[in-house]
Amino acid sequence: MSEPPSKVTYETYLGLDRLLQCQSLASEKAGERVDEEHLFIIVHQAFELWFKQILDDLRAVLKTFQLEEFDESKHLAGIAAKLGRITLIQKLIIGHFEIIETMPPAIFLNFRKHLRSGSGFESLQFRLIENTIGLQRGTRKTMNNSDYKGILNADQRKIAEQSEEDPSLFDVVAKWLESVFAKYVGDEEKYFEVLQTMLDRWSKDESIDEHHRGKKDSYTVIFKKAEYDSSDKRLSYRAFHGAFLIFLYQEEPQFQQANRTLKLIMDVDAQLSKWRHTHVLMVHRMLGKKMGTGGSSGYDYLMSTNVDDYRVFIELFHMAAFLIPYEYKPSEKPPFK
Repeated sequence: MSEPPSKVTYETYLGLDRLLQCQSLASEKAGERVDEEHLFIIVHQAFELWFKQILDDLRAVLKTFQLEEFDESKHLAGIAAKLGRITLIQKLIIGHFEIIETMPPAIFLNFRKHLRSGSGFESLQFRLIENTIGLQRGTRKTMNNSDYKGILNADQRKIAEQSEEDPSLFDVVAKWLESVFAKYVGDEEKYFEVLQTMLDRWSKDESIDEHHRGKKDSYTVIFKKAEYDSSDKRLSYRAFHGAFLIFLYQEEPQFQQANRTLKLIMDVDAQLSKWRHTHVLMVHRMLGKKMGTGGSSGYDYLMSTNVDDYRVFIELFHMAAFLIPYEYKPSEKPPFK
């Protein structure tokens, strides 16, 4: 006779018997418990739990974008919902740094010596988030002349390497934007004629200051494919114009959900930059410019990653420089067929 299934309780469902025993203080093991180490562990464990959720949502977004039957009208709302949740989680974990900062630096030093080589640099999940969003391998800064994989064990390294090869959020979004361009710009010559008309109207408006009217020449790089392709832009020419079309005509019904999706993608990228920046400030407050526990250069290394090179979708941010006020748009609207 089989045993009856065990009762599901709050504790067993959440695995609290294991979860709440995971805070093992190195200082306590050394016979000199520092209470603040418990807080330090809790916050970093919370980071990793939220990282796991971010990865789960990112993978779901990638899976949806890669559906053979992908349909903007059907699927973008679900994608936007997950991206919106990711940004909320990012804001939440950025707030965790304020909790760490309630610990005086002098108290942190009392248990830091017990951490030995342990370092946040070893967080596999954070690297997977960066890779899944689309941070390029060649962009990363090295630590002690070694990339982040050098500090991982063999199993972790295999997972990290696979994440570098798998399609990223940048890859699937770029492909989607190319499809937007193909869908709404059947006649490229007509599309560029409309853009030129808009630009001419704007640049000839005497009420606009000279600085803005003088921007006309800067549009050459996005009007001419050869010049665009010779630039250092990561988005393809068609992907750029797919995004440009969405931003330019964001008030049109067919582009409203797409515009919201792009905004949320930019939010995810921006919040990741804010996380890095806040992390740098916290490390500086706690350690000054001392070496990190993992042998990294601590503050200096983290500052080297807090730069535009680490922003995956920065071209979407740059695109604002090319937008033209709505009032100068001609009567022609997409699709340009």
